[in-house]
Amino acid sequence: MSTDDLPVAERFERWLEHVSRTVAPVRATCDDRARFRAVVDVMDLGAVHLSTQAVSACRGRRTAAMIRQSDPEMFHLLVNTYGHSAIEQNGRRAVLRPSDLVLYHTSRPFHFETGLNPTENSRGLMLTFPGTLLPIAHRKVEQLAATAFSGREGIGSLLSGFLLTLSRSTQSYGQADLGRLGTVLTDLITAFLAHQLDEVTTISEEAGRQSMLLRIYAYIQAHLADPALSPAGIAAAHHMSLRTLHRLFESEEDTVAGRIRAWRLDRCRRDLLDPALAGRPIRATALRWGFRDVTGFSRAFRATYGLNPKDYRQRHR
Repeated sequence: MSTDDLPVAERFERWLEHVSRTVAPVRATCDDRARFRAVVDVMDLGAVHLSTQAVSACRGRRTAAMIRQSDPEMFHLLVNTYGHSAIEQNGRRAVLRPSDLVLYHTSRPFHFETGLNPTENSRGLMLTFPGTLLPIAHRKVEQLAATAFSGREGIGSLLSGFLLTLSRSTQSYGQADLGRLGTVLTDLITAFLAHQLDEVTTISEEAGRQSMLLRIYAYIQAHLADPALSPAGIAAAHHMSLRTLHRLFESEEDTVAGRIRAWRLDRCRRDLLDPALAGRPIRATALRWGFRDVTGFSRAFRATYGLNPKDYRQRHR
């Protein structure tokens, strides 16, 4: 998303709409709308999203009333890479210098400032992830909200450096790479937060379970196109019994087979919406993502999205 090609009078409002739609609803003001500029790029790393942001000076807030109306229940971890910015939440205010990190949550009111004077722009890297992704209790992670942490040394430097590397080479990664990088990043986030909470020794068992789940998810994403992908094959690839694999998924929303089917359907849906693939037959799309039975694919697609694949493609042209 970039405001550069928009009329000057629309830039700030369009950026605010983008933030409210993709992050959480907020209210914001800008003292110099005529010079306002924003550029935001997003990497989808599975359960984690990484956005690169450059924003002119502005300030805003998320109120309790907004939270009651809409709450994605997400954590945001910001690495401030240029300029100064600030976050207030839970009675604390963090003022960020370049390379500082700060955490906040969409379920609590917060106030933000990008650029601490009218002529200062700020740039940053924003991680967005659900609290359920972490093997640390939500209430404990919230204790870290609106606290500035250094990204110039120790594990903060490791995390911020990894994010900078990712953001500078976004075109170098394939879909399978993104899944694996999401797994690595989740482990880094966990290690960073655990370090701040001094809880490294108390999360190892749950962290191990989460880490294994994420590795399995990355494996599934990397092999979705293989029609032979199955729970038994996944278990064998990870040196565990089929029973252990199913037990690992007991706390997840889907079974192993259900997760494979859901991701395959989503990949097919994306291909059907891609103008560059408008000429590809629906049968070829189904086979491309591992469906052996095209009739079964059409039934599953309709059950999930409310239309058969042909009608879905035509509806969204």
